[in-house]
Parts: sequence; structure tokens; C-alpha cells
Amino acid sequence: MRNKLLFISAENPFPQDSGGKLRTGNILNILLEKYDVDLLTYRNQKQGQQATPHRGLAIHEVGRSVSYRRAMIRSLYKWRNCSYMSHADVDMAGKITGLCGANPYKHVFISHSLLGFSIDIVRQVLPGAVIITDAHNFESGLSSQLAYKKKGISKGYFSLNARWTKRDERKLMEKTSLLLATSEQDGWAFKALSPGNSHKVHVIPNFIVISDYSRKAPALKEKWIILPGNMNYFPNVNAAAYFFRDIYPLIKAKVPEIKWYIVGRDVHPDVATLAQKDSSIVITGYVDSVADYVSRSQVVIAPLLEGSGTRLKILEAWALKTPVVASSKGAEGLLYEDSANIMIADDPVTFAESVVKLLQDQEQGAVLADRAFQTLMKHYEAGSVREKLLTLV
Repeated sequence: MRNKLLFISAENPFPQDSGGKLRTGNILNILLEKYDVDLLTYRNQKQGQQATPHRGLAIHEVGRSVSYRRAMIRSLYKWRNCSYMSHADVDMAGKITGLCGANPYKHVFISHSLLGFSIDIVRQVLPGAVIITDAHNFESGLSSQLAYKKKGISKGYFSLNARWTKRDERKLMEKTSLLLATSEQDGWAFKALSPGNSHKVHVIPNFIVISDYSRKAPALKEKWIILPGNMNYFPNVNAAAYFFRDIYPLIKAKVPEIKWYIVGRDVHPDVATLAQKDSSIVITGYVDSVADYVSRSQVVIAPLLEGSGTRLKILEAWALKTPVVASSKGAEGLLYEDSANIMIADDPVTFAESVVKLLQDQEQGAVLADRAFQTLMKHYEAGSVREKLLTLV
């Protein structure tokens, strides 16, 4: 009989239709090779999104009562990060206590550093459990980047959030048994935050299961560029605005027939207005398969100016052999060589020239994509991280 593991996630990772859910689901699927898993998660908000049955997986869902607005207000008197995940104790505490009381879990996996509140709840019932926290991002750094962009009262509010997040990450480092980071950069940041607990930090990079992409039939490439991702995530919102304002006009001047697809869920109003300003921009909102759009596009762009962790959408582009142009921040944390497996551009003119070059020379794009695919298979495919993950957990 296999041991049982409790897996706590704010998002039900199935279907795997976002970067965060992709990481969570891929890790969960590997852990199911070793454990029977109780997954505690919020109920899917959208109708028709049902979890895929997995052998050894039992799903325990709770309703979400904490809205983003309520979380922002609650953060002021709880002194916590304003993400709804930081306030999930409103809905999850009772269920965590009940599951831990009914099951003598030896291992508990927490899928996001912002759910660190749950460690104290678990410890009250299971003081000897090994707790593994998967830090999708270095959140205090991300919060500081957001605060830097704000002005007035908003700047003060988000600066407080950054301060509270750093304090809670330091506490997390003390309380968790292991902490998984998505990149060496994030790993170093956590170690610097709490040097006495640096031995707890291990890098498990974002990764994909290549068989999920190899079944895709090769598509004829369209004269498209694509920005994929959650379009309510502030680095993506700012990246879309920056690209529209400073880069896209330069591309259109050279390739007037171009189409720019923005593909991702939860479209922020600032992103939605872009399509109203330019008819060559297509905003899809949520789609069942981002891969279908990526495989048909000639170029994937990642013009990020902020962010943390690594971009799973770049890995998906590499898996689908679509060339990528990214800023240094967009490609941060990944193993890359400029002009070998990706094109890096940190100013508008160079970024536009790189995109135009790939649009006009598909042979060069194919070479770039082939080398990126080789990098993916060596470092970011599930087989390359499975053994390390199962050794740690």
C-alpha cells in the first residue's frame, strides 16, 4: 500500500490551461507515481471545467469566498500580501485540519509560497510531517516590482504588501522543511533572504511533458506573432502595453499584413482596449488550447519588463518549435544563448528588428526553434527533473 500525501493548491490544476496550473499539474502527476494524493483546492470557478480523473488522486474542493477586492481590504488588518491566495485560510483551514486529523500524512506539499499560512495549521495536527513548499515565484521581489510602478496611495499600499511578503517569505523559510524554486535566480534570492535556511532550497525548474505536444499535428505557419499568458497578471499587462506602444508600430511598418494574437484568460481592461485601437490585434480570451495558436504562429514574443520565476509559455513555444523573441527579463531563469535558441532584445528597435527578421526568414526561425527544442529536451522536459523531484519528496 502506498503512502498518502496531502497536496494543497489554490487552483485546481486540471485542466492545465495556464502557466501556474501547468507547473502544479505536472509536479502532481509525477508525485502520483509514488504516492496516493489528497488534493485540497478551490472549486473551479468556470462552468464545465472538470478535473481529469487520475489513478490515486482524490480531490477535495472548497468554495472561494474571498474575492480579490476583499483580499485587498483584509490585507490591511492581517498584514499579508493582497493576493487571494494569502487569505485562503478563510476557506481552507477547517478542511486542512480535518484531512490531517483523518490521515497521518508524512508529507504535505504546498503549491505556492503565498499559501504558507497552511504550515501552522498542518503542524498543529501533524507536527512531524515533512512540508514541501513550491515557490512559483520570489513573491516579495515581484511585489516590489509592482510597487515601483505605482504612484501615490497605490504606491504606499503595494510597498506595504512587498514588506509584508518579504517578512512572510522569511518565516516560510524557517517553517517549511524544503522549498522548491523555479530557477537559480529565485533560489539565490530565497537563500539570501534567510541564509540560515539556505540548505532547504532546491531548484526544480518549470518543465513540460513533451508527449502533450508531440501529438499536435504540424501546422502551416501564419503571418502571426503571439503573446500568450494570463492577461490579468501585471507583468503580462505591462508587457502588452509596452509592445503595443513602442514595438508593434515598427513591425507593422515593415510587415503591414501582420496579425498580433494575444491569447490568455482573464483579459485586463487595459489589454482589451488594444484591439479597439488596432484591427490587426486579435484578443482571444480563454481558449481550450493555447498550443493550437502557438503552433500556427511564426513568432512568440515575451517582451516582459517585470516578473519572477521562468516563463512556461516560452517552454511551450520551444516544444512546438516556434521561435521566440524575448527581453532579458522575459527569458530570465532559462538556459539560453542569444541568437542560438532564442533572440534577446531589450530595446524597442532591436526587438522589432528581431521579430521582422524571423517573419521574413522562416528558415532562420526553424534553425532557432530546433536548437531551442534540443535545450528543452535536455533541461526542461519531465524526464530531466523526475528523479530529482521524487528523491526530494
